Amino acid sequence: MKYLRLGLFFVISLILVTLVMSWLMPVKQHLEKNITIQASAATVYEELLLLKNFNEWSVWNQHDSTVKNTLSGTDGTAGARSDWQGDPEISGKGSIELTAATANSQVKHSIRFHSPKAMTARSVFTLNESDGLTNVTWYFEMDTPRPWNIFNLFADLDKQLGEDFDKGLKALKDRVEKKMPAASKSTGYEIKEMEFPETRYAVIRQVVSFREVPSFFALHLPLIADEATRHQIKPGAPTGLFYIWDNGNQRTDMAAAFPLPEEKELGTAIIKMETIKAGKAVYTDHYGAYEKTALARNALRHYVTEKKWTEKSPFIEQYLTDPGTEKDTAKWLTRVVLLIRD
Repeated sequence: MKYLRLGLFFVISLILVTLVMSWLMPVKQHLEKNITIQASAATVYEELLLLKNFNEWSVWNQHDSTVKNTLSGTDGTAGARSDWQGDPEISGKGSIELTAATANSQVKHSIRFHSPKAMTARSVFTLNESDGLTNVTWYFEMDTPRPWNIFNLFADLDKQLGEDFDKGLKALKDRVEKKMPAASKSTGYEIKEMEFPETRYAVIRQVVSFREVPSFFALHLPLIADEATRHQIKPGAPTGLFYIWDNGNQRTDMAAAFPLPEEKELGTAIIKMETIKAGKAVYTDHYGAYEKTALARNALRHYVTEKKWTEKSPFIEQYLTDPGTEKDTAKWLTRVVLLIRD
């Protein structure tokens, strides 16, 4: 009877300890991997957006020759889903759904594993572009509900799956970079090389959110133009100078600017002078609404990457059509210029 009581006490104690530890332990596991790809965020985003593409570079599909994927919904839009079924010991059965996407910045997935073990997880790809290179961070979070979360003490998700995530990102990088030449040739933009002349600009510079860019121009370009008129200076075409384009935080360090004739200057509390030195550059002409100029910029970056050159700040947009006299946005001409580092 004594041993029975001891055994019962041990079992009860074990259950209590398990319950306490289960409530104290986290109910999720996660890992995070990243890689840098020699391509614009827009190019990487286009690759990540389609579940069909994910199925082709995902390392797990390479491990299982029997796996079959079935797509439903409109691929590339929220709600699109890919169901898979393969070897019960390797891939099992499950689905991955595109839940949200922010252009050139982030792609989110919801994942359900049906077999060999039922689990749910979330996957987030975050893109940050700098100097023509894009850093991709892949965050993966898996639910481990109570009381099974106690096994998190003995499991390390990074040790279990980290190598697969690294291989998957490497496959993504290879796939995107191999596509680069073809992508740049299919943009429809004629890209030309030039010697950019030394140019002096009157500028108003500020960090603004992407959505504030149109209102920033609408407010500050007239201020510079009016000040030039007051000093009887005839400036060149209105210009946007973009020093930093931060897709991750959806912000840009930019300036509303006008080029001024040689030896002319403007200066107020907010208007400053800035000189961009002469140097090598590439440019292309974009016809259409201003919010689409990113397509021209991406085409230039493809070209620069193929040439193994390095872009330098700022990139320049010259607005050569006056929207006040030309109402058809399809006829608006913007010359986009990327400066090249010597």
